[in-house]
Parts: sequence; structure tokens; C-alpha cells
Amino acid sequence: MRSSVGGVQSAVPFDPLVTPPSSPLPLAGIDTYVLPVTFGEMAGHGRARTAAREGLTKPADIARAEVSDSERVFVPLWRIQGASESFHVGVTSGTQGNGRRYVLPTGGFRHQDRAVLVLARRHFAIDPSAKARIDLADAKPIADRPIDDTEWVDPDVTRADAEAEATDRFRRMVAPSSALYANIDVRIRSAALVWLPLYVVRYRYAGDANGGVPSEYHVAISARDGALVSERRPPLLGSIASKLRSLF
Repeated sequence: MRSSVGGVQSAVPFDPLVTPPSSPLPLAGIDTYVLPVTFGEMAGHGRARTAAREGLTKPADIARAEVSDSERVFVPLWRIQGASESFHVGVTSGTQGNGRRYVLPTGGFRHQDRAVLVLARRHFAIDPSAKARIDLADAKPIADRPIDDTEWVDPDVTRADAEAEATDRFRRMVAPSSALYANIDVRIRSAALVWLPLYVVRYRYAGDANGGVPSEYHVAISARDGALVSERRPPLLGSIASKLRSLF
């Protein structure tokens, strides 16, 4: 894949985004859905290209980057619905006005009830799970909305592995920072495999911000609402430094 949009003509094609995993996940018996594209293709591709080459955190020499064409891909995510709650007991200490030390018992109750997203493809650079939101009311059964093979990212993360990661996240949401005693309960209620459509632009950059080391970066825009849901950019401090150097 080559491109000259917003950057230098790429001499070396970018690797395909959509490749088969070594151990694809069998989909039989899994609730599978796809979110329809609702953010226009021209607007989505344009926003992805703009996000790749603009912004306050871009390096001063971003124009030297080799930029790919914008691509649309459907990325699989496990949507895990669950809840967690904790009860903890601890102590706090301090010093009174007269200089005497005191120790008081502390405790509390925490609760979370929500859905978390887990990327369903291992070693995939584009991960929208932290920023994307999926409402199953908007999703369609995969059989009703088939996805083109060139845009379909195959999953390889099992439900058990996804639930294990989600359980760990739910546990951390309610875990106290310190306690003498803590009891944490996590309940997973449901899991569904959902394909989220994205507009993706990748770019190769080797410049002031990353010490001249050739590296590949990306931005991914949701094809649902146009929001930025995944990005990997040159180091922030290096980008700021390169901008300051360009002023003098």
C-alpha cells in the first residue's frame, strides 16, 4: 500500500492490516454481532488522515512521514458485561494538636456495574478497547450484516481468556489502595463478540521526535461516530522538543 497524502510517497508498501491468525477462534456457539457503519466513508477517511498529520502533539517534521492510504477494517472486541464490589477495612493514623499520635479504623464499600471491552485479536497494533463504547442495541447479528473478507479481522482470543482479563479489570476497579482486609467479588453476566468498524491511517516516521529510528504509528477513527479510538504517535516529549528546536 502506497500513499502521498499528507506525507512523503511511501517507497515500501505497508504490510496488510488484515491477516489470518495462526489459531483462529471457532465462532460456533458464540453470540456474534457487527456494528453498522454510520459515519460517512469520505468524512471518516478525511478525519483519519487529518488526525495523522495534525494536532498539538505532532512533531515539527511530521511532513517527512510516509503515510498510508486510509483503510476501513472491522476489529473484533469481546464485550463483557459484569459487576464487582469490595469491602475493606484499614487504619489511618495522625498527630493531634498536643503531639499525641492516634490510630483510627477505616473501611468502605465500592461497586462497579458496567461493560468492558477486550481486544479479541492478539498482537494487533490497533486496540480501541479503552476508548470505544459498544451498545448491543445498535449491533446487528453478524449473519445479517456480512463483512467483506478484505476488511474482516479474524479473532483468536477465547471467551475464557477475555473473561479472565475482564475479571482482573473489574477487580482493579474496586480494589483499595491499601487495607488490612479486603474482600472483592466479581460477577461476569454475559459476553458477546462484536466487530467495530474503524478508519485507519498508518505512517512511518523517523525524525527529531524519535531519534531518527524508523517506526510505524497509526490513528484509528470510529466508523460509528468519528471519534478517535486508537492511536500510536511519536514520543510526546520528543515531539515537543522538536517543535521548540524548530522555533530557534
